[in-house]
Amino acid sequence: MNLVINFSPLAIFLIMLGVGMSINIKDFIEVFKNFKILLIGLLSQIVILPLIGFLFAIFMPVDLVFKLGIILITCVPSSVTSNYITKLVDGNIALSVSLTAITASLSFITIPFILIIVAPVAIDEASIFQELDFIKMSLGLLSITSIPIFVGMVINIKFSIFVEKIKNIYSIFSLLLFIIVIFAAWISEWNTIISLYKSIGFLVAALAVVILIVSFTLVNLFNLSEANRKTIVIETFVQNAAMAIIVGGVTFGLNSGYLAIAALYALLQYKILLFLWAGDKIFKKLNKS
Repeated sequence: MNLVINFSPLAIFLIMLGVGMSINIKDFIEVFKNFKILLIGLLSQIVILPLIGFLFAIFMPVDLVFKLGIILITCVPSSVTSNYITKLVDGNIALSVSLTAITASLSFITIPFILIIVAPVAIDEASIFQELDFIKMSLGLLSITSIPIFVGMVINIKFSIFVEKIKNIYSIFSLLLFIIVIFAAWISEWNTIISLYKSIGFLVAALAVVILIVSFTLVNLFNLSEANRKTIVIETFVQNAAMAIIVGGVTFGLNSGYLAIAALYALLQYKILLFLWAGDKIFKKLNKS
């Protein structure tokens, strides 16, 4: 298990490399032309989502480790699986990939800033984060997020035919890496998850529902297409639990309890989306009949 966790940064590097290779420069430029939509997506994920996490951490009567776990899962970028889900529900795939790439690229700044600078100010008990080295964490995240995305984009530009041939296989490979990291966290935090499943389960479920409601409300305040609304909600909701697990594991170690929230959220987010997707399909079929 320690071996899996130790190799998790490499797994994230390879996953982010795939994100970079999936970026079509022309589509990327088109997304930037509709800067308002991109800005709404970034606002939802980089500002509003962590704010929800802080409000939960401040007002929920739970142990400190779970408060910090909430902050951790709500400050990471969206998962690469959000791109697959966006395609499944007929969302804006170019916008989805762009938001994933941008938030992941900025994570070497946003994550240390939220954990080390903002968290101790908002929550007295979060002063433990102040013991972290901002520059060291930033450089570490830069090496496993921003750099591989840039390298992936260069590979896609220089070797586009090769990338086109391997993209489906690499997508499956990335998904397997993601699952392995999540599974490793489940095993390492198994005793915590089982012993406190009811209290943590309710907490994570409540967090997920609030994120969905707030993000859905936000996108409906603006004149966005249905595809763009779906995309921003998915990008906000589907968190990169693997990255949260790596940051938490490196910072606090295994069996610390901090990873339980991320491990549970990783599973619950897909259950909720599957339920909503199935419900939407049934509703549309009933309307047609």
